[in-house]
Amino acid sequence: MVTIDLGKTSVREGNEKIRQCGKNGEDVEVVNPDARHHIGVGLVHPITVKVKGSAGYFCAGLSDAANFEVESNVGWGVGDNMYSGSVVVGGNAGAIPGVAIRGAEIVIRGNMGSRAGQVMKAGTLCCEGNANFMAGYMMYGGRIIILGDSGEKVGEDMSAGEIFVAGKVEDLGSDAELTDIDSAEIDEVMKFLDRYKIPFKGSFQKVVNAGKKLRYATSEQQMRSIPFFSFSGASDYWNPKIQEDLYIKSQIGRYRIRGYGGARPLPHFSDIAFKKDLSLAGGDADVVSKIKMRTEIGGINGAEPLKLSMPVMIAPMSYGALSASTKRAIGLASTLSDIAENTGEGGMSDAQRGAAKQLIFQMLGGRLGWNIHDMNRADGLEIYISQGAKPGLGGQLMAKKVTPELAKIRGIPAGIDLRSPSRHPDILGADDLVIKVEELREATGYRLPVSIKLGAGRVRDDIKIAVKDGFDFIELDGMQGSTGAGSAEVIDYVGIPTLPAIIEALNALEEIGRRDDIQIVLMGGIRDGVDAVKALCLGADAVALGTSTIIAGGCIACMQCHVGQCVTGIATQDPEHEKRYDPEVESQNIHRFLESVRWQIATIANELGYNDVTQFSRDDLVALTPEAAAMTGLPYDPQYGDADLDIKVRAAV
Repeated sequence: MVTIDLGKTSVREGNEKIRQCGKNGEDVEVVNPDARHHIGVGLVHPITVKVKGSAGYFCAGLSDAANFEVESNVGWGVGDNMYSGSVVVGGNAGAIPGVAIRGAEIVIRGNMGSRAGQVMKAGTLCCEGNANFMAGYMMYGGRIIILGDSGEKVGEDMSAGEIFVAGKVEDLGSDAELTDIDSAEIDEVMKFLDRYKIPFKGSFQKVVNAGKKLRYATSEQQMRSIPFFSFSGASDYWNPKIQEDLYIKSQIGRYRIRGYGGARPLPHFSDIAFKKDLSLAGGDADVVSKIKMRTEIGGINGAEPLKLSMPVMIAPMSYGALSASTKRAIGLASTLSDIAENTGEGGMSDAQRGAAKQLIFQMLGGRLGWNIHDMNRADGLEIYISQGAKPGLGGQLMAKKVTPELAKIRGIPAGIDLRSPSRHPDILGADDLVIKVEELREATGYRLPVSIKLGAGRVRDDIKIAVKDGFDFIELDGMQGSTGAGSAEVIDYVGIPTLPAIIEALNALEEIGRRDDIQIVLMGGIRDGVDAVKALCLGADAVALGTSTIIAGGCIACMQCHVGQCVTGIATQDPEHEKRYDPEVESQNIHRFLESVRWQIATIANELGYNDVTQFSRDDLVALTPEAAAMTGLPYDPQYGDADLDIKVRAAV
C-alpha cells in the first residue's frame, strides 16, 4: 500500500499519485487529509483508497470502479457522480451525499446532510443515522436506505427510484407517496446491509414517485388552423400571434412551450453598422489567405486551448433536443471547418465524439449523461448556469423525445416530460462554484479548459463572479439565443438582448481591471459573418452559432421543435422522421455555410484595412438608433441607417 501525506504534498500532487497508483494496481492510504477537498477525484481503477481522517467536498467524486474508506467525516457531495465502486464514511456526511451517482454504493455510518441522493440515477446510498431535509430530491433512479428518520420533504420531486426509511417518515415531498414493500425488496435491502456489516432489526416504509407530475396534464400540440377574429383589422395590438396564444392557453390550461428564441423585435446587430462603405467588398477571391483568423480559446490559465481556424464555434445544442443524425452532421461540419462543437446538456455519444475533432462537454444541474470517462475524452468542459432563451432556468424535453435510448444516456426514466433542475445541486453561490471548477480540473489533470455558459440576466454580477472564480472562458448567451423547448413568456420577455449583454459584460470586467483574465464567446441570434464581425468589433473574442447552423443543415423554422414531430428529422427522436435526414449531405451544407462565414469575416477585415481578426475595433462601428447608441456607447449616426445596409453588405461579401 502506498502512503500519501497531504500534510507534505498538495491535493493536486496527491491526486496525480493516486491516479498513478490506480494504473499500477496499488492501494493507497491518505494521511493528514485535514478535510481537504477533492481527494481521489477522477480515479478510474479498482483500487482501495483509505482516508485516515476527514475529507472535504467531493471526496471520491467523478470516479469509477474504486473503493474508498473514510475514517471520519466528509463534506458536501461525497461520491459525486460516481459510476461503480463504493465509499464507506465512518462518521457524518455533509449535504448532497451521493449526488448524481450512476451505480456506486455509498454508506454513511452517521447522519447525512440535506438533499441526499439529489439527481442520482442508479446505485445505493445508505445512511445508518438520520437524514436531513429533501433526501431523494429530484432523483431519477436508484435506491436510498435510511435507518434513522427521513427528514422533511423526503422524495421531493423524485421521478423514479426507491427510498426505504426505517425510522420516522417526517414529511413527504411533492409527488412522493408511501407504498407497499414486497418480501423480495426487503431481502435485497437486508443483503446490502449484511454486505457492509450493518446490524439492523426492524421494518421499513417505502417512498416512491406518485406519478402525478411526470407529464404535463395536456401535451403540447402541433399548430393548427384557428378561427381568428379580425375586428382589429391590421392593428398589431390583437395580432394573430396574440390571438393564437390566448386560444391555445385556453385549451391546455398552462403556459405555452416552444422552441427557438425571442420572437418579438429586440435590439440586435442590425441596429449598428460599419462606418466604412463595404458595398464594394468581396472582389478578392483569395482574401481568406490574407487574413490571420486562427484563434485560441481557453488557454489563459494553462489548459490546452481550443484551436479554431476562425473565431467561430458551434453553440451548445443537445442530443435530445436534436436528433442523433443532426448532431453527427454538425460534428462533421465542425471538423471540416476546423472549429469546436459542443455536446449541449444531453451527454456525449460515441457518434458525436467521433464526428467532432474538438468537442466541449457540457454539465447541467441534472448531470444528465455526465461522467468521468467522457470528461477525459473531451477537449473542453463547460458548466451550464443558464441560457439566453431561459436565463435562470433549466432545460425541458417533452416526453415524446425521451426515448429509451436517450433515457439510458441521460440516466433518467423514459417517456417523462423532463424538466431539468434550474440550479446545480452543489453550486449555491460563488464560493461553491470555485470548488466545483477545481474539482473538474483535478479530475482531468488540469488539461482541459473549463468554461461557463451564462444566459444574459444579471450580467454585471455574473461576469465578475466568473472571472474571479477562475474560468478560462465564458459563453455569454443573449435572449435571442434559441432553445429546444421553453416557456414562451420567458423566451420572449425574460433576459437581456445580445447587443447590450456584451457591452455590460465588458464594462463589468473593466470595472475590476480583469478584461485580460478571461475570454468571451458571444452567442444569441448571431446569423452569419457580418454579425460575427460586429460582435468582434464590440469586444468579443469569438462567437458561437446555433440556430443559423441548423438552418444551414435543413431546418425550416416551423417552430415545432418541442413537439418532437420535426418533418426534417432535426428536432425529433422519432425514427420515421429522422430517417429523412442525411447527415453526410447536411454536414456538407453546414460546412459550406461555415466557409461563407469565414469568407465574410475575412472580406470585411480586408476592406477595413486589417490583416488580423484581433484588429477589429469599436471605432469601426456606428449606432443606427438612439437606443443602440445608448446601449453600446457607439456614436449615433443615422446617415448610415439605410434599411437595406446589412443586406447590401451580405450580398457584397
